[in-house]
Amino acid sequence: MSRKRVLTSPGAAWVAAALGAWLVAGACRTIRPSTTPEPHVLPSPSVDGLVEPPVVRVGILPEVPRVSIGADSGVRVLADGEGREQPYWRPLPRATFLPGATAGKVKLLETGEELAIATVVPAEASEILDADARPYRGLLEVRPAEEGSLTVVNIVNVEDYLRGVVPNELSPLAFPQIEAHKAQAVAARTWVLAHLGDYSAKGYDVCATQACQVYRGQATEQPLTDEAIADTRDVIATWRGRPIHAYYTSTCGGHTEDGDFIFDDPAPYLRGVICAPERSARHALHTTAKPRKHLPGPAAVPRSLAVLEALGVVEAGTADPKTLAGIPTDEEIRGWMGRLQAGLHRTGCTSPVTGGLVRRATFAQYGVASVCWQERAKRLLAPGDSEYLLEVPDADQIVGEDERQAVTLLVQEGLLSPRPDNRIEPDGTMTRAEVIDLLAGLAEKAGSPEWRSGEFAGIADGQLTVLRGEDAESFLLDPEARLFRSLDGLYAGTSELTLTIGDEVSYVTREGRVVYLEAHQTRQGAAADRTSRYYRWEARLTPSEVAQTVARYGSVGEVRDLVPRRLGVSGRVIELEVQGSAGELLLKGLKVRWGLGLRENLFVINRERNDEGRVERFVISGKGWGHGVGLCQVGAFGMAQAGSTYDRILQHYYTGIRLARSADVDLTSDGSARLP
Repeated sequence: MSRKRVLTSPGAAWVAAALGAWLVAGACRTIRPSTTPEPHVLPSPSVDGLVEPPVVRVGILPEVPRVSIGADSGVRVLADGEGREQPYWRPLPRATFLPGATAGKVKLLETGEELAIATVVPAEASEILDADARPYRGLLEVRPAEEGSLTVVNIVNVEDYLRGVVPNELSPLAFPQIEAHKAQAVAARTWVLAHLGDYSAKGYDVCATQACQVYRGQATEQPLTDEAIADTRDVIATWRGRPIHAYYTSTCGGHTEDGDFIFDDPAPYLRGVICAPERSARHALHTTAKPRKHLPGPAAVPRSLAVLEALGVVEAGTADPKTLAGIPTDEEIRGWMGRLQAGLHRTGCTSPVTGGLVRRATFAQYGVASVCWQERAKRLLAPGDSEYLLEVPDADQIVGEDERQAVTLLVQEGLLSPRPDNRIEPDGTMTRAEVIDLLAGLAEKAGSPEWRSGEFAGIADGQLTVLRGEDAESFLLDPEARLFRSLDGLYAGTSELTLTIGDEVSYVTREGRVVYLEAHQTRQGAAADRTSRYYRWEARLTPSEVAQTVARYGSVGEVRDLVPRRLGVSGRVIELEVQGSAGELLLKGLKVRWGLGLRENLFVINRERNDEGRVERFVISGKGWGHGVGLCQVGAFGMAQAGSTYDRILQHYYTGIRLARSADVDLTSDGSARLP
């Protein structure tokens, strides 16, 4: 495996050279594991300067029974012991540490030595150490811990530390927006610099878990987050010249909360704010499409008809309700199919079906053959699919294997479905509306070059811009374009459509103009964090389950009710009274969430009662995941998707802050930080 350099700056190059000179003798001979290598006494051996500042000490393995540390070319252990007057470097192929027999010591298993503290570096400065097979940049320190255990500390440059934090706090695979990751990088950098020394009693600055920031070393680094960290190098968020307490939460449920209600932190920059894209990201689109005869307006045109009109498959006059309800002729259907094939930019295939196209199963075979899906049906339908999907009482009306395969394929593709009585009516006669629905479905599934999808990127001077992958394309929006919105798959025509940058859209172009546009929207609403799987959730708890979870804070006997006593600016429950047979218990702030074992404090309570009126179950419907204070991580993704830059994102979630360089901040010995 290719390794990257531990020393990350030219200014530290002399350190690498010096270390190489110190260790050259040991590096030039083979070390046998069965023998104890001679220590190399070095002039003033020290790890000072081996890691570029600012440095953070991370407790990666706290209080473990043993640890094995290695590198591709072996390691060097900076140790003290054996009554020597100064520390020395011990070369080893790998170093294994156990609690020492003497209190306050660690044992180096390969040599049997007992050491007060052991610092481990790779034999080659360009390599990376691993602790129990997980790689880490920087150096590793092993020190004794409580009750006969060890603690392993990663001494690492702050920027390299962030490379192992940011992708674990905000997944670049699930949320691939670099401006969101820049905001996360600044928040994480600010947090760690403001919390240096928090765990000094244990020998390190910060932990590696959710109690601090999730840090998993070099193995979890990702190109997108590396780029975000590099682009914001040294940038931190400050308030009146000091790094802020940069709290951040996964999903805030559409609104963050004041810090003093959750953490008892009244910092003025920790104010609850709505979690939504900036107003500048919202655009209103209008159509001047004229109402059709017998129809109340442009919104009443069925989606399938609008799609086929846009593709030039169906004539505009077909919108007459009586026409749609009528039975089409074989000639009409063949004309529509011919124009659909042209719209798909395909020569099409010849169907063996010669007539009777209005029969449902016959049309299925005709349509599948005409768009060249016969091979698709034969090769992609799995054995047993027909029996499984066509478990309907009138399946015996399907004639022949080709017809059966065609009907099965259309059912599988979602273009044909059983009716409420579970009949598919293979012998049923199709109306024009039904044929048009199926043709529109075929057009969408088969993929016409004029039928496109992407992310809305804005509209200016009548030009609609859509991002398709990495490329943006622009078209004039036809003033009479058909506009539709989809709420989780339910389509509705409209004469006005409001889009936010980043919304998913599908559209049809003709002669360089968008003549049909639909927005794929969600019932979750407009919040920037609505894409989170935890945006909405529900928990169902019995009184006995509540009694068990709140027991850490006190006992109320048999739980009778849960009563919110105070709400925050976001609607979060910041004070909750647990009422029981033996008294009441008041939970405040985070204890509300922890006491009930919930994802968030943003919730409402309903109750299921028995015949006697006693609560049998609390039904708790909530939003969000986390504490709800500061930066909303999924909300940052939503804002970035809508075009916000990382500085705008940070200034939205942290009220009144200013961005500065950490080089301008004085990190004092007590772990606090201030601008000089």
